Amino acid sequence: MRERKTMHFPPAIIDTPPPDRLLNEPITYYEAKDSGPDVNVPEEASPSGETPFGVSGDVSPTGAADSPGLEGLSPYPSKLTDDGQLQSADGDTFYEWSSQVAAIEPSPEAASDLPNTTTLIPPSVLYSNIYQRFGPILERYNMEFCTIPLTSDLQMNPFRYRRTIVPEPMFLVHAVMALAGHHVKSPSTDDHHYTALKLFRESLNTPANLGDGSSMLDAIMILFSFDETQSTLGYWSTHLKGAYGLIEAYGGIEAWTTSARADAQIGLLLWWDAITSLLSREDCVFPYTYVEAILSNPGDRRWNFFDLCGCPHSVVTLVMQVARLSAEKRQSSSMRYVTFDATVITQIEQVLESWHHISPAALAFGREEDIQQDQDCMHCSEAWRHGLLLYVYRVFRWKPGSPIPMRVVRWARVIVDHVVACRDESMIARQALLPLFFAGCEQRDRSVRQKIVQFCSVWNDRTRYQMFGSTIPLLEEVWAEQEAKGFENVWWGHVVDRKHSASCYPLQMRICFG
Repeated sequence: MRERKTMHFPPAIIDTPPPDRLLNEPITYYEAKDSGPDVNVPEEASPSGETPFGVSGDVSPTGAADSPGLEGLSPYPSKLTDDGQLQSADGDTFYEWSSQVAAIEPSPEAASDLPNTTTLIPPSVLYSNIYQRFGPILERYNMEFCTIPLTSDLQMNPFRYRRTIVPEPMFLVHAVMALAGHHVKSPSTDDHHYTALKLFRESLNTPANLGDGSSMLDAIMILFSFDETQSTLGYWSTHLKGAYGLIEAYGGIEAWTTSARADAQIGLLLWWDAITSLLSREDCVFPYTYVEAILSNPGDRRWNFFDLCGCPHSVVTLVMQVARLSAEKRQSSSMRYVTFDATVITQIEQVLESWHHISPAALAFGREEDIQQDQDCMHCSEAWRHGLLLYVYRVFRWKPGSPIPMRVVRWARVIVDHVVACRDESMIARQALLPLFFAGCEQRDRSVRQKIVQFCSVWNDRTRYQMFGSTIPLLEEVWAEQEAKGFENVWWGHVVDRKHSASCYPLQMRICFG
């Protein structure tokens, strides 16, 4: 047993420093047992000498000497056993959470920038509790950072941090701190992200935390959003399968939709699931019964899809259907005696072609700002409508080598025009990134291409979500391949499939423009 190094400070509480300084403060660490691998576990200074996890003294990262380390196997939650433990489902529906998180977490070699485990860095400020230390950043996160992924802020914001449990779940606090740290370019961002993943995985196997399902779902939402700040390419299916298993473990869709916040979170998870499936043309993680439950009675809900993702409810319904049909189409293409029935797709095309934005009746008596907002809403909705038409053509109608109809070129240009027509000060235009990607892949005009690249670059800087910036090399790869092999022989699916095939099963990396 290594001797724990201790330093004594007077139990005084010093005024909280500015939020940016808080994020840049070092996280203090102690040494782990000799019987297990050295793993950095953050320790908060407190007058009692206890760690923020409610454990004092030396602690093994897994809680037991014979427990597996970061590379061990721990089932991904999908249902509860009789003794209250989370258990994975049979078959291939779920993969083991522990092994997936361990692969995502940085290895000790890769995390060389983490503080040295053999040196105790004394904290510069003492706090009576964890919220007092991180409170200013958590408040700034709620006021500013949690609204960035949404079209507009709403009462049921799926990303807002809630203090519903005391003491706060540390995996959730560190997840929020990681996302907030990214936005202010804090050097401790990776530390918080690493710690959030590790503690979250441990909480899934700790019976004392099984009643905290809502906080676990909060953490999944924030970790998903954090990954979007890094790239369009990520382990999205890992998060989605984890969320589905968690929801099923705690009563299923019927139990969760009694909460308006959880209802909105599931709605956004279904959206991410559909968007990821559109690009991969693979089965969605969530069953369609979830979609039916969320799409029913939209007028009775305290949120709407446009506020979440910039796509109107009626078009979202079509997106959910097309995502599943595209998976069926891809599967049938590999089966010798199966032919895909395009009847439903034809019907969806007809609905899309006749769809139009309907302004609220009260708009005629509203303010000028109401009219401007409605126009922004119309432009973003039209971008999604035409983007889905482009998708349907390429996935269900196009044959390699066939000439591209002029209506497809026109749809692509219409999308670009609608996106750039949204006001710069509104945050709506950025929600049409996926339709803009589809449009960019159909554009040969260099000036229009440059306008799309500029759009992605601007929103990458404004939102600090790297999924905008990483869209640019994807488009450039499509354009380069089209010029080399002929425009009529190349589409975005070639490049996307190549990116997807580079990942290893079951840790599948996918592209998401959510």
